[in-house]
Amino acid sequence: MTKDIPAHALVADIGGTNARFATADLATLALRDIRTFPTAEHATLAAAMRAYLKDAPEKIAHAGLAVAAPLRDDTVKFTNAVWTFKQSTLAQEAGLEAAYVFNDFEAQAYALPVLSDDELHALGGVSVVEEAPKVVLGPGTGLGVAGLIWSPSGWIPVPGEGGHQTFPAENERELAILERMRKSLGRLSVERALSGPGLANIYQAIAASHGLGKVDLSPKEVEQMAISGEDDMATQALDFFVQWLGRFAGDMALAFGARGGVYIGGGIAPKMLSRLEQADFREEFERKGRMKPYVEAIPIQVVVSDYPGLKGAAAGLRTKLTNS
Repeated sequence: MTKDIPAHALVADIGGTNARFATADLATLALRDIRTFPTAEHATLAAAMRAYLKDAPEKIAHAGLAVAAPLRDDTVKFTNAVWTFKQSTLAQEAGLEAAYVFNDFEAQAYALPVLSDDELHALGGVSVVEEAPKVVLGPGTGLGVAGLIWSPSGWIPVPGEGGHQTFPAENERELAILERMRKSLGRLSVERALSGPGLANIYQAIAASHGLGKVDLSPKEVEQMAISGEDDMATQALDFFVQWLGRFAGDMALAFGARGGVYIGGGIAPKMLSRLEQADFREEFERKGRMKPYVEAIPIQVVVSDYPGLKGAAAGLRTKLTNS
């Protein structure tokens, strides 16, 4: 670390429901004083930041924030929350010298090189090619995707909105299920299936194919019924979800040339590790025709870290301050 970089900073990981804050040691990326605020408790992001900082035991002047929103303009609107803020004025409103904002999966990408072995769970593959591209994706409230590319100045994240690409069908059975989903949702993006709400959408489409009306089940209920074996439609829904997640992960491996590894983040995958360890997930990842030899060597890692977004925000902030 250089003397110009502060020892500690505020970091945050802000989703549609909760905002997680911590104080990060920018030398080690260690986190402390982790607190979670429901976004509904504060009128603005700056107000939530001030609420955290008022109890900080030391003066903090810099912040790195991972936000679940596209960063196209100065004004940032959260995809699944009511908060809106301007990047240019956020630091002043929060009482800080500077605040750097990252897309949430941009921060996930920054975290990849600094995650420890016990923060990752392997799902096959051979070995990582050093300095080759990496990709991280993850179903949660939505579906995030970002790449990570090596350069002479270090790792560079490539954020995007890959979860919103069109969802394809590969056979008549899939087409029938996806068509039922499309009729109720309009355009069918990958996120409409590969997310928490997506699992419930798949179940509803399967129920409709059996002549049933609207079924009001949460994604967690669908998953629990599938794992317990008490509901065949739930089992089918989870099978589709796992296989489609494997297929999409393989597609992203090809798109990014991710011989440096594919990482599955988000809030859902760590909770279904036993299901992802079954053969169909990895088989669907590798089922790429002539490109199977390319993808079958690529390791998949599920990110089981408790706070990868916070760690990524800290790593991203350190990089920004180092290069500024």
